[in-house]
Amino acid sequence: MPPTALVMRQGPGRAKRLLPPLGRAPGAIGASVVGYFFARLCLSLFIVLSTYNPSGYSYFDWVADGGRGPLSLKVTVGLGLVIVYYAVLRIVYGALRRSGLIFGGIAALLFATELVSLTVAAKSYRSLGFILMLAQYVLLIAFALVIAFGVSWSSLIERLTGQLQKRYVRY
Repeated sequence: MPPTALVMRQGPGRAKRLLPPLGRAPGAIGASVVGYFFARLCLSLFIVLSTYNPSGYSYFDWVADGGRGPLSLKVTVGLGLVIVYYAVLRIVYGALRRSGLIFGGIAALLFATELVSLTVAAKSYRSLGFILMLAQYVLLIAFALVIAFGVSWSSLIERLTGQLQKRYVRY
């Protein structure tokens, strides 16, 4: 039994927590939640940018170049990416649903556009190739932000309201 919560027994070996543990008051977002979100953001950026990025060092470029690496390794890595994307996108869809994905995608796109415009000097916008590369990075960062928020949504809502979320994803 945890010493920081009142526990009531319900049947053999079952316990129901009556109060949240100390330090986990609803509405209090601590450093751990922010840290977990940034860890999920870094992981989603890694997944998205390792699949495709304009720099030429990605799974897409590795597969497109026929001579580098054995085909069996490319297929294995591709199947692993498909499994990871399937699991992550089911979690994101289950947390945000269709309307949340639409609004979250628009918000992430606007945020990524502003982030890129703040970090790149205005004189750099002269070449079309550079603008296309920036547009690709904006879309990739926006996609990674939607994934990070979708994966973190349930824990964020639990920390803000104290209620657990349960949704069953149906096809």
